[in-house]
Amino acid sequence: MKRFRTMSIRKKILISMLAFTLIPVTLVILVATRVTYKTMRDQLIYDRRMSSSWLENRLSLELNETLDQFYQFEVDKELKAAIQNWHALDDDLDYESRRKLLTSMSTILSMDNSINEVSLFNLQKDHVLVAERSAAYMAPIGDRLDLWNKRDPDLQTNLVYLRNDKEIIVCHQIYRFHDRLPIALVAIHRRPYYIQKILADIKTVPEETILLFNDQHALIEADYGTNWTFDEAYIETIRLKLQESNQKEFSGDDHFWFYREVNNGKIQILFSVPNKTIIAALRPTILNSLLFALMAVLASVASAIVFSHTVTRPIRDLSEQMTSLKLHEHKETPHPRVRNDEIGVLQTSFDHMIARNKELIAQTFKSAVEKRDAQLRALQAQINPHFMYNTLQVIGGMALKKDAPEIYQVTLALSDILRYSLNFSEEMVTLEEEIRYLKSYVTIQNKRFNDRIELRLNLQPDTLHLRIPKLILQPLAENSFEHGLTEKPGAWILTIESRRGDHGELIISVMDNGTGFTEERLKDIQEMLKKSADDALHKDSQIGLANVDARIRLCSPGNGYGVFIESSESQGTTVRVVLKAENEGASE
Repeated sequence: MKRFRTMSIRKKILISMLAFTLIPVTLVILVATRVTYKTMRDQLIYDRRMSSSWLENRLSLELNETLDQFYQFEVDKELKAAIQNWHALDDDLDYESRRKLLTSMSTILSMDNSINEVSLFNLQKDHVLVAERSAAYMAPIGDRLDLWNKRDPDLQTNLVYLRNDKEIIVCHQIYRFHDRLPIALVAIHRRPYYIQKILADIKTVPEETILLFNDQHALIEADYGTNWTFDEAYIETIRLKLQESNQKEFSGDDHFWFYREVNNGKIQILFSVPNKTIIAALRPTILNSLLFALMAVLASVASAIVFSHTVTRPIRDLSEQMTSLKLHEHKETPHPRVRNDEIGVLQTSFDHMIARNKELIAQTFKSAVEKRDAQLRALQAQINPHFMYNTLQVIGGMALKKDAPEIYQVTLALSDILRYSLNFSEEMVTLEEEIRYLKSYVTIQNKRFNDRIELRLNLQPDTLHLRIPKLILQPLAENSFEHGLTEKPGAWILTIESRRGDHGELIISVMDNGTGFTEERLKDIQEMLKKSADDALHKDSQIGLANVDARIRLCSPGNGYGVFIESSESQGTTVRVVLKAENEGASE
């Protein structure tokens, strides 16, 4: 200290400036590195969390599509009857039943190039019906059911994933209705590349690992990262820990783990990200920060040397200059100049932070729009395939009986329906277009039910050009036919009314003179309609009223919109659809 007092002013200024330069710069480097590391680590973890959720939703869609393939054996009366007759001890599989079953199995096979084989096992007899890409045949079961027989009988049998060498086998067990006796098992043999492609798309860096387990905790597919060293026992410990945890995430052993369940655990996802991935992503930022800091130190040292050599004024003059410099630094300018000291580093970091935040906001908004669009498309795509089968049966029956003009009428109506329902370029159509589609639908149904249906339209002219979600009236009309009119003798009257509400909303009423619902059944339906659009997507029974209500609430968010039902026994049913009125030409 005594020696410092005896130094010249030039040396005092030089030493002081160096000290006041190096100390803040060092602190800034430490703080900025820590803050940057934490920010980037949190961001990378958030990105992986979103990737895990996306993978969960993607696999959920795959499971639902597979369930749709299985359910045709449950809901098609002819297929179910053929399976039950084949199961009976005193009845073999006749030619016609075998043809129908193989046709359905071959259709599943041809619609998905990842499927190698579709098998239908008779659980009473030692026979399996097999449809391959090159052949279809009946064979003894042999050891084909070994994997299935090893399963715990208490586990679910609705949708089961098993791994057999190079194939993923998806199974569904069919029961006899009246006593819940298992009579058959449908198995789809798939090449695993369709799941491998999904896993490859979700990975950001090669070091990440994604593991998929079935409901009995067996590994069905994996995409291992580089330098993967964990054994099966440790992975099972991590999986159990995350399965029992509410947070579904865990950090340990230099890895960050994410756990997700698809469709109540039918598939379980374990996502591993090594911490070194985060450090590797952070390294360029740290190096840039150090480079900027080094430049700031060199500039400060050079400035201090020059300043110490040139300053010869008294301390008071120096203080005035520093005060003036502070006032000048606090002056707001539209475009502040880039500095080469710690303030410049902070400004650069802040600019990077602002730019990153804007990117995150844009990504979040885009993800929300894509999720909503996926929900709308998923709901719109849920059309009952039996209508197509019934229509084809009508046309075939008429063709066998006589060469009549009605065949052309039915074919033309079916063509209009296909053109309308399978055109996904527009999700919103005018009420007039929807009514035109409904007329074609009723025309075909009249041929099916011997012209018993009378369609009455009471549409206010100012509602015809309002836009509504596509394909919302046909499911409601179909519900009337299936649940209200089929048991009613005499004429079937289906009435469609439209009007504007007191607050400008569009109100569409679908009324029938059918048998109606009991009070208990009506309450069950009304409770179902209170559930969210996400519930409608993830439930198995996602057609009819729930489908329409979910789509209405996605397109018209807010209270007061959706589907409302009124009914009483023997008095018919009224379904009222309330949605926002949107004029033709408005942006979707």
